[in-house]
Amino acid sequence: MFLRSKAILLLPLLMSFFMDGKPNIIIILTDDLGWGDVSYHGGSIPTPNIDKLVSKGLEMNRFYSDPSCSPTRATMLTGINSFANGVVRPFANPRVESYGMPLEHKIMPEYFKEAGYQTALSGKWHLGISQEGFLPINRGFDSTYGHLMGAIGYFDHAFSGRLDWHRNSVPLYEDGYSTTLIADEAVRIIKNINEEKPLFLYVAFNAPHTPIQAENSDIELFKDIEDIYERKYAANIYSLDREIGKIIQSVEDKGILENTIILFFSDNGPVFDIDPIANVIAPDLMSARGSSGKLKGSKMSAYEGGIRVPAVFYWKGVLEKSKSEQFFFAQDILPTLLYVASINVDDSKFTGVNRWNEILKNEIKEPVNVHTGNIIINDERALFNGKWKLYYRQNVQTNGPKVYELFNIIEDPFETKDLSQIYQSVFLEMKETIDNQTLWMNPPVIDPVMMYLWGDRFTDDQRFIGEPWLVRDYELKSPPPPFKANLIFIWILILANKYKVLGAFILLISVIIMIRKYSAARS
Repeated sequence: MFLRSKAILLLPLLMSFFMDGKPNIIIILTDDLGWGDVSYHGGSIPTPNIDKLVSKGLEMNRFYSDPSCSPTRATMLTGINSFANGVVRPFANPRVESYGMPLEHKIMPEYFKEAGYQTALSGKWHLGISQEGFLPINRGFDSTYGHLMGAIGYFDHAFSGRLDWHRNSVPLYEDGYSTTLIADEAVRIIKNINEEKPLFLYVAFNAPHTPIQAENSDIELFKDIEDIYERKYAANIYSLDREIGKIIQSVEDKGILENTIILFFSDNGPVFDIDPIANVIAPDLMSARGSSGKLKGSKMSAYEGGIRVPAVFYWKGVLEKSKSEQFFFAQDILPTLLYVASINVDDSKFTGVNRWNEILKNEIKEPVNVHTGNIIINDERALFNGKWKLYYRQNVQTNGPKVYELFNIIEDPFETKDLSQIYQSVFLEMKETIDNQTLWMNPPVIDPVMMYLWGDRFTDDQRFIGEPWLVRDYELKSPPPPFKANLIFIWILILANKYKVLGAFILLISVIIMIRKYSAARS
């Protein structure tokens, strides 16, 4: 009741924005930050600045991303879920493939730029690099800075042996820790804002994505943590939190907090339990030490741990000091922000929904057949309808069996009890919806052989083996001949199941020995 009364009192303020000006919009996105990685969710790593932002703003307790990075980014920028916008999985490096977010999509910065906003990106893109048209400077941003692919070394800014750091699509050799540099660029933009135009600023950190690196001074703060990977991970997140605090403080110092909407969230859940095939073709991912708290699943999974993420909206005097249980999906961000900025568009193209009234008044509208998910090694999807969540999984690399599980996600957020046999009418209706879902896959299903041979590497190795990726002097690799590809895929399966293979081998040897002993005793 208090929030509803407050919303009524705020109507004159909101109307003044709609009539006289548009709010600044700052989106702060983290990379692989899990539900249990923030201290306001009980995590062991201190995140005082994120906690402070949550305490000041509107905590979104049921905020859903896609299970991996490129899909979430495309979903957010297009307002269209990943199965309809085409980006069903992360893009690989351009030696492996030449895909990017489909150019037919009009995306968030283009809408805001047309409406008179100054638009800027600081940080990670990961929506295409192989063609000029895929680059963010050609998709609505006035200025871009950071890296273009999935991950980089925090100090050398390299990805798979080549520099992936730029300003406005020009390669940039620069010293510094990437988390700090991304935040410094954001602060610079805020300090130098053109006060005659509203600002749309997208800050996309690469932290805490692998390779897990941190500055020695921060690592030293966690010297009591014995495991070196856990110590670096804690230092990495602590630094991320500090830099987020620096950005928020710069908004306050500039005196624009009252007319700035800040959205903070993570692109997917943490890395700690990924498919064995994925672990073979991208082995460096497992050096992370993320936590999804008590939620089930991790990055790449459509269980809650892979898609339910820390999130907060903050608009001083409008969205503050409260908590929302409204289901809010990455695809809802664009239609919601366009409405707040009084930008009129045909919203029938979006699968996302304008949720402004719900979050402003703290009124809950249940989701109606909302899809999220990704297709990498497994085709993993989640369908939300009211209190129900249908989970679906199939290994598309081995054409494995289809798995369906139905949860009352309100009463069972940890997904402990499959109710598909108890509520069969609900299950069958939702199963039909997910089975008949129209898919557009651009890129197509990932090729594990190509990824094993020439795929992404996220290591501490700081040797450059070629010119910057933007120079484009690399060779697009061709798939090996079918016979060789099949042998390599069998080898990948052996590596993915090495403990099972080893156990089977030991069992076979044991049986052979027993048979020989038995035969010797008989003779």
